[in-house]
Amino acid sequence: MKRQLTRVFVLVLIALFTNLESAQANWYLDRTDGGPRGTVERMLGEDLLQTRSDDYHTVDVAQVETTPQAAGTIAEPLAIAKYAVVIDGVIDKIINWDGYSENEDIDENVVIIKLPEGNGVVYLDEQGIVRLSPIYQGSIVSVQVSPTEKVTPEVGLVQKAPLNEPTPPTGPVVPKEHAPVVKEQVVAADNSISMKIEIPTANLPANSTVSVQVVTDGRSTTAIGIDPTQPSTTVTVNNLPQNENVTVKTVITDTTTNKETVIVNPVVTTIPAPIVTPEPARSPAVDKATVAVPAVTSSTTDASGHRVVEIKTPVIPDYDPTKSIAMLLVVGPGGSTTAIGLFGAGETLTVGSLGPDSTYTVKVVIRDLGTGQETVIAGQSISKGVSP
Repeated sequence: MKRQLTRVFVLVLIALFTNLESAQANWYLDRTDGGPRGTVERMLGEDLLQTRSDDYHTVDVAQVETTPQAAGTIAEPLAIAKYAVVIDGVIDKIINWDGYSENEDIDENVVIIKLPEGNGVVYLDEQGIVRLSPIYQGSIVSVQVSPTEKVTPEVGLVQKAPLNEPTPPTGPVVPKEHAPVVKEQVVAADNSISMKIEIPTANLPANSTVSVQVVTDGRSTTAIGIDPTQPSTTVTVNNLPQNENVTVKTVITDTTTNKETVIVNPVVTTIPAPIVTPEPARSPAVDKATVAVPAVTSSTTDASGHRVVEIKTPVIPDYDPTKSIAMLLVVGPGGSTTAIGLFGAGETLTVGSLGPDSTYTVKVVIRDLGTGQETVIAGQSISKGVSP
């Protein structure tokens, strides 16, 4: 039997009595140009790997154009807000950022889009009830460049025609009765977070299965099945990252029709753990100033029609493999990556099996083993059919 999907979303209780007229903030549900079906067809045509989501959103061009892409320093701190890290049209992470300072989650391969107030899009459902569609890890995002055309987010897009922006509904957001409720967070001995979640399961059909899912950055998911015959069930999800944004879902499946209802909360920030920060082995500022960029020195085509390139990697001063690791990364469409370990001395490496009609980015990543911080040294791109 063909699987059906009902998408239902809920706002946390704290916002139930708040007027969220301004919450949309140039994010919208993906309803133009064929809606999600048109988005999926476009993404498949672009050879993007992930096309399925619980919901699909669009933003206007200004959200990408005005998002700061370069880090810096300022005299006064800015307010922290939530930003979506978008890779190939999919939200991979949701970070807390001031929109300006250096952040290790930001490099040339991602698009950063600020989340709206309320962390979701207010809309009217089929019954005319005001709901919230949360923005979270795994959501698929397109950029609306005209009233009938949307594209995968990338920096530098321009609006082709004025948009007919819908007016968001007003009034309190109404949640669904089976929305998960985060009751408690506890720091474990290993500094991970244990989260206690209650799922109201009263009035569910007898032929239902229910699970609670927690999605973390990188779209990693933990799922726990629960008993749908009880009025409510409380579960504990362990080993969650501290001081990061996670998404909590209730997934209800009708075993007769295979119809699935997904109820999603806006992102929840886990509590910080009192972690002692180790002394860094390297200085990102010094590395960016002294480590040369990797350079493509030659490009040829092998017998199979694939490109083979040679890349000169930089010397990394004061490199200690017991305190740091370094890698050459060649990243292609869909995030496909060739990774080669480096030893800091500078050498020429050969990377093959690259598609003749694809563009690749080249970078060296230096990771401090003590702090986990990564410094990215970006090189030139390997463009379609272009030799150095």
